[in-house]
Amino acid sequence: MSRGYTFIIGIKIKKIFVSYNFKDRSTSYNIKAMSKENSGLVNGTFVFVENDVSGKGNSAIDREIRNTMLNCDIALFLVGDISHNSPWIEREVELATSKGLKIIVMQLPNTYGGAPNSLINRSYPKCDWEESALSDLVK
Repeated sequence: MSRGYTFIIGIKIKKIFVSYNFKDRSTSYNIKAMSKENSGLVNGTFVFVENDVSGKGNSAIDREIRNTMLNCDIALFLVGDISHNSPWIEREVELATSKGLKIIVMQLPNTYGGAPNSLINRSYPKCDWEESALSDLVK
């Protein structure tokens, strides 16, 4: 039994939670092309919070994040120009840290914003919007 993991010829495919600001959704979803399952280089499957439950309150949002993060190995924070100001991205950092997920920060193309505030004084791998760089960090 694989406990929710995907394997290709005996190699575990990592499950990667993707944190992004909903305003950057269209760019963020382009990361899917970087996965091996889509002929890319990254040994991972990307999962996103896709259901907008914000109208149902904070506990519904928190539950949606937790459910999406379930069985993930890595939390990938996509940083745009305003990501560092989002309280829900901060909550995702907190949950990823509490679950012991590897944290990676990747800058969205043509943006200059900083990492989420709760990551500012911490050490974590980061890269620009480059498939090969992300692939190296996911290994």
